[in-house]
Amino acid sequence: MRDDEYIDAVKRNSNRLYLIALSYLQNHHEAEDVMQDVLLKLWKTNKAFNDDEHMDKWLTITCINNCKDRFKSLFFKNNVALDEAKELYTFDTIKNFDVFNAIMSLPKKERLVVHLFYYEDLQINEIAQIIKSNPSAVKTRLYRARTHLKSILGDDWINE
Repeated sequence: MRDDEYIDAVKRNSNRLYLIALSYLQNHHEAEDVMQDVLLKLWKTNKAFNDDEHMDKWLTITCINNCKDRFKSLFFKNNVALDEAKELYTFDTIKNFDVFNAIMSLPKKERLVVHLFYYEDLQINEIAQIIKSNPSAVKTRLYRARTHLKSILGDDWINE
């Protein structure tokens, strides 16, 4: 990989990878570490990518797998969730802050599919491939997540 290709990939994906990791791990420092590890793997890989989209999907899958590995580690199990993540975001309205809190309170499997579906704009089939599940399981997780969000936020959040 050429230096300019790598720099372009880092600029294009850093924030996205960080948000995926933060959504999964709910820990600012761990999310930064995951993002750096994934970008280092990209630098070291000899994999030939067809295009930027192919590289971005590889980075997403690598990020999620790295998050899963960290979540299993004994060190991470002994850490507490980071409330300071709320301070990293700027919210246009109180409602956006409430939606963020509600999403972060979801179980991790639901939180991950919500992030990939709504924030990464991935299709059900793409999410299923990334998390190595079937599309019906992704649909079920999205349904459960929406049900949980509706119970937390009420009906009016859906229209905004």
